[in-house]
Amino acid sequence: MEFSLTKEEEQDALESYIQFLKQPSISATGEGIMETADLLNSLFQQAGIKTAVRKTDGHPIVTGEYNTGAARTILVYNHYDVQPVDPLNEWRHGPFSADIANGRVYARGAADNKGTLIARLLGFKKFLEEKAAGLNFKFLVEGEEEIGSPHLERFIRDNATTLHADAVIMEGGGLDAKGRPQIILGVKGLLYLQLDISIGERDLHSSNAVITENAAWKLLNVLSTIKGSDGHVLVPGFYDDVKPLREEYLSMVDTYDIDPSDLERSLGVTRLTKKTRKEVALALFNEPSCNIDGLASGYSGTGAKTIVPAKAFAKLDFRLVPDQDPQKILQLLRNHLAKVGFEGEIKVLSSEFPVRSPSNTALVTALKNSAAKIYGKQSCLIPNSPGTQPMSLFTHVLGIGEAVSAIGAGGPLSAVHAPNENVEIDLFYKAILHSAQFFYEYALANPGPSPLEK
Repeated sequence: MEFSLTKEEEQDALESYIQFLKQPSISATGEGIMETADLLNSLFQQAGIKTAVRKTDGHPIVTGEYNTGAARTILVYNHYDVQPVDPLNEWRHGPFSADIANGRVYARGAADNKGTLIARLLGFKKFLEEKAAGLNFKFLVEGEEEIGSPHLERFIRDNATTLHADAVIMEGGGLDAKGRPQIILGVKGLLYLQLDISIGERDLHSSNAVITENAAWKLLNVLSTIKGSDGHVLVPGFYDDVKPLREEYLSMVDTYDIDPSDLERSLGVTRLTKKTRKEVALALFNEPSCNIDGLASGYSGTGAKTIVPAKAFAKLDFRLVPDQDPQKILQLLRNHLAKVGFEGEIKVLSSEFPVRSPSNTALVTALKNSAAKIYGKQSCLIPNSPGTQPMSLFTHVLGIGEAVSAIGAGGPLSAVHAPNENVEIDLFYKAILHSAQFFYEYALANPGPSPLEK
């Protein structure tokens, strides 16, 4: 069976998409969050899904279930929240206008993640209309992904029995530069923290610099012990658990289509720290990192203000790869900071385990087969995302062995998180069909080995 949409179905789908895009849902400020959760709940009900808006200590989570009594259950994860729209003056269309121009729809969340969410929901409806095959569905749509999913773990732990499934398909995984659907087999982990230093109650006149400590210098000295000028993390034991890529993942690296010069231009940077295509790919997929996200101390206004800063802080993120444990990395960092004389405070802001799933599962097979039918192209398999999403909550907490990011509505020109975020309308339709086709292929796929990489 191959799925298709009539012109009338395409028009109805576009209207639903636009309706959803026009509803703001900025998790950082809370704007429109409750209204969006209620709207999504209504859309789920219209699709025949047993649904509920579930309270958390933060923004609500919308859950859904459709049980056919089938042997296999798929859990579909998405988020309905979006990034802030700043800088507003760079938008050519209103960020929640959902204007259509040149075959694209423009709005915050068009790609990340409202387009993918609506495409999957409409793909589910199409799958049911065709009465194609038996498959149970569970849906989890949160409203805090763009602020780090602070309340998702508690929700998943409290509802582990009802959320368990055979496989989970996460958000993300749109098209690459050659129009090939991406199947992303995992994510990098994360340890995100803040270091605070204080030398006293208030900033001092800089004439006191010869007799007092300086919070800014103290922080800079500490930071220089964490990472060397060559990019190597200097925390003892940091690399001990980094696992070399298996052959199946190395072959993906060897065929990963990326040009360092093009990447430099697209990122808007002067140069990359890696030179060859393979070095770039290996770093993105299997090299952990330590990054300074921001730091502040003292006076940074116009003109002069001669002071000794009393306080300084830096935000750091460590991107981790299998088999690094964020809690172990945190302890290694604590040990290191104690040895170098750090006298400040360590505030842990968030953490996620890295995940890398095998490529020979029923889930991946169904994704490859469905993508080939809808796009007429072979999929691009990627060992894991260079970034992070809460995939480990489903693999490590729920124990789901098959997990991927795939079937995204966006592409390389979608300007995710940036002004003028957009999705090509034809690709939105294809994401609907890809969803329906995937559900069909997965329902019929033979079970295969599914343990996570150990």
